[in-house]
Amino acid sequence: MSLVSYFWRVTEYFSQSDKRGISYIGAADGQIYEVRESMIGKMVAKPPAIPSLDNLTERFSFRLPKIPGHIFNQMYSFFKDFCLRSDVEVMLQIYFDTETKRYFLECPVQHVSKVKVHAELDPKYLGRNSLRFIQVAQVHSHNSMSAYFSATDNQDEKAFMIYGVFGLLNTDTPQAKFRVKGNDTELAIPIDQIFESGALVEVPYPAEWETRVKYQ
Repeated sequence: MSLVSYFWRVTEYFSQSDKRGISYIGAADGQIYEVRESMIGKMVAKPPAIPSLDNLTERFSFRLPKIPGHIFNQMYSFFKDFCLRSDVEVMLQIYFDTETKRYFLECPVQHVSKVKVHAELDPKYLGRNSLRFIQVAQVHSHNSMSAYFSATDNQDEKAFMIYGVFGLLNTDTPQAKFRVKGNDTELAIPIDQIFESGALVEVPYPAEWETRVKYQ
């Protein structure tokens, strides 16, 4: 039977005097490499499979109740209004109150343009209060552009949570996409996994939100 060894670092592999059999080493690119050595040389390559490990599949399990459909409707309505009015990006945050067991939308003070949103996070949801209020999602609009996660989004969206983007809001076929992301690891998730309804229905939203949007 072949000997199989696992290492997280190359230095650990080289510290082993007996390098018979197959070795697997984790690398900074997120891959696991197979290493084999013999008298003819040393091979380092990405294996098509590692039979000795368990099978895993990519997935996201949402542990909170599904987000009510009216929150999705309010986001869509707010984003569409600012798209039609001035074609700028705007942003909303979804929180879950662990005491009341209810979701609510927060519109932070934000400085906006066609391609960028800079938001000022409200301190009442940070620090000690962050134990009560869970920031579940951060969602922004791409106004008349399509719904996609840009290089800027990839750079800004590092905290582990759900992120969403709405696009083509000036058309009859608007788009919405969601993902869960932490640092540079991400997974696309369907709308119906996290929302009770993803119907694109226009509804009223708090007038106060209008005053929190500042044009750059």
